[in-house]
Amino acid sequence: MSRLNRIKKVGIIGGGIVGLCLTSAIVQFWEDYPDIYIFDPRFDDRRAYISDSMRSCPPRTNRRSGLVCQGWAGSHGITNVDPAIIDHKIDTITLHKGNQKVEAPDPLGRKMYIINRTPVWREGQLIPSIYQHFQRSISRHDRIHFLPFIVNDISFPQGSNNNFTILCTDHDGKTHQETVNGVVFTTLPPKMKETLSKKIGYRPPHTWPGAIFDVSLESGKWLPKYQTLHKFLVGGGHIHTIDLIPRRDTITVMALGKGATLPFLYQCIDNNSYIQKYLPDHWRTRVVEGSACNLNVPISPAKNVISDGIAGLGGQVFGEHLINGGLYSNLWATELLAKALKKSGFRKEGLEQIYFAKVMKVLRFQNLIGKSLYLLTDRFILPSAWSSSFFLRKIAAEKNLSPEKRLFTRFTWDILIGEEPFSRALARILQGLTVRGFCS
Repeated sequence: MSRLNRIKKVGIIGGGIVGLCLTSAIVQFWEDYPDIYIFDPRFDDRRAYISDSMRSCPPRTNRRSGLVCQGWAGSHGITNVDPAIIDHKIDTITLHKGNQKVEAPDPLGRKMYIINRTPVWREGQLIPSIYQHFQRSISRHDRIHFLPFIVNDISFPQGSNNNFTILCTDHDGKTHQETVNGVVFTTLPPKMKETLSKKIGYRPPHTWPGAIFDVSLESGKWLPKYQTLHKFLVGGGHIHTIDLIPRRDTITVMALGKGATLPFLYQCIDNNSYIQKYLPDHWRTRVVEGSACNLNVPISPAKNVISDGIAGLGGQVFGEHLINGGLYSNLWATELLAKALKKSGFRKEGLEQIYFAKVMKVLRFQNLIGKSLYLLTDRFILPSAWSSSFFLRKIAAEKNLSPEKRLFTRFTWDILIGEEPFSRALARILQGLTVRGFCS
């Protein structure tokens, strides 16, 4: 009997976008796929509309998955974006630096969607979240099991036993355990992080601080004129950018940088006259209860995330393409991992060669480019009044050009939405600048 035939059960710890897309990829690339057990407390429907006092803190993916772009949806397990889950559409970003403001529509006509991170009541109907939409799209397949459990620990094989046991609890505190042939983790509870550290020498990635919170507008107020993503170019080494992302009656505020702790960011926005100037009339400087979250955003790869029977995926493993590219890199990696599992099972050497080594080679190169771009922007371009003004003037001037000639505008959108590698976006703008240089 082959090694592949012995894989009857796969456990995926973490049912966010990456975990569900891995499930979709396994089904897509593996005709006779094994039983797949996905562990995530968000699968408990009762958690969708119970009070905040009863609901535990949602996983980090939940706080940062409200923004998706048009391009990746059809390529990674969602045939279309269900209109029911779309709360808002953005087809323009507004860049700010001091008292300057430039609106930049995407020359390719792409849109970004703000989608429901959790189920919401709207006009008497319960509208599903992105996770429920993902879940429905793959639940039509057999042998996929959604377990609404909190994973507490994992037990490694003992003696001749080749199976792992996942130890967890449900919403009511009842304990459960599930035996699987191999485990993929996309999120790591504290106890499991400790276990993997002892067993396989796992070391988490380096992180940068970030912050995200929702601020309420006038209750129930819909602001049709507020259709753009407002991106404030802060710079100077503390906070790189501040994004104001509109929703129905709240604005989501996001920032990344070494100074982007939640208290500092909140104070920065409250005291910044330029940001206040562009906020809606019914802005109330009050964090929506339960929505604030300090983030430790992974920016480098972890160490020792592959072992016999164990494979890592997601931000806990690769870090991210800095601000924007984590979604692209993780979804691309799900396809590689699904193919590696099909070909070599959960053997360490197979996972290393087919999956992890290839992923790391690409990510190291892309992260080097990404770091260079953001360090250049943060330390030299944004802090300089002249260079930042020059950048905004160039984007403003491109409105008079045909879409295919809008180099700076497209570069800004490419970096922001993360639909492709940094190298491709950088090569495109360098090629365009070279052509312009020759033409002039």
